[in-house]
Amino acid sequence: MNDLVRIPLPLPHIGHVNTWLLRGDPVALIDTGPYADDALEALEAGLAREGLRIDDIELVLATHHHLDHTGLTATIAERSGARVAMLGRVADYGARYEARIDADRRFSVNLMRHHGVPDQVIADNEGFWDFIRRTSAPFETDVRLGDGDTIRAGGRDLRLVARPGHSTTDTLFVDDAARVAFVGDHLLAGISSNTEIVPAAEPDGTRPRARVEYLSSLRRTAAMPLDRLLTGHGDPVTDHAGLIESRFGDHDRRCERIVAALEHGPASAYAIAGHLWPERTVREQAVLVVWEVLGHLDLLLDAGVVSEHVHDDGSRYGVADFALRNSNHPGGGRPARTSRHSHAGAQR
Repeated sequence: MNDLVRIPLPLPHIGHVNTWLLRGDPVALIDTGPYADDALEALEAGLAREGLRIDDIELVLATHHHLDHTGLTATIAERSGARVAMLGRVADYGARYEARIDADRRFSVNLMRHHGVPDQVIADNEGFWDFIRRTSAPFETDVRLGDGDTIRAGGRDLRLVARPGHSTTDTLFVDDAARVAFVGDHLLAGISSNTEIVPAAEPDGTRPRARVEYLSSLRRTAAMPLDRLLTGHGDPVTDHAGLIESRFGDHDRRCERIVAALEHGPASAYAIAGHLWPERTVREQAVLVVWEVLGHLDLLLDAGVVSEHVHDDGSRYGVADFALRNSNHPGGGRPARTSRHSHAGAQR
């Protein structure tokens, strides 16, 4: 493992993001950090400790499209002449990053409004999108990769494995010979990864079932013969099957808390969030808490425990709430699952 070097880069609100240097032929970086001066300086300092410069990088890979994993891609490629190799979906996002951010924002605003977030709270959360714009940069991809493809990086053959859920573009780079995988934010040692609710490609008005997809991805990862997962944040994971089992327990407990909240009567996703986190967290991280709650509600919808209902309030998509299926809430069933209004949308 001496040819693998973790270089932590500063990341506001989170702490750090891991960039992985793969020494060997070709010299490669997996994930780049955000588009920010302090991240670039930390990357330069980390490379210098290894006797390298950005000019020495020959290949750039990314585990998914998020700003902290691709933000410096164009900068590194311009300075070094490195090839950029990405999963096709990541490449598509990078080519139109600014347009995709705007589309993601429009979708998320409609999603929040549809699920009970007050207009003033939505307006107060514009800083979330400003931060994404400020620390992102578009990039071009030289080599488009697909699920199952193999690429040579740092003297290793890395197999790509698509694992959508945390994001629509999550990619594992698996060194089968060494039983090692670079997993980005697919599985983290310290916290359970959120799952963004955004369309996989262009906006179509529907709400993706990201949490359901994520748990399916985790099940497949748990069965993989791996000894070490090198993550996008924090420490490596050395017992991925055990950690994934623990994460499923976390999901069960979160679902139980949502059921307990709904015992008081029907509620919107935003109102349910108020039962799970402090008021300030709910108000200041509205899009994140709505993603989290909706993800678990999708699990409960699939289990037949809750139903989703849409009410016409004069807006384009109406407003949704959720109720326990054994309650007396009028309507019953799952109309929101088949109605365009139920999914709120214009696009992320």
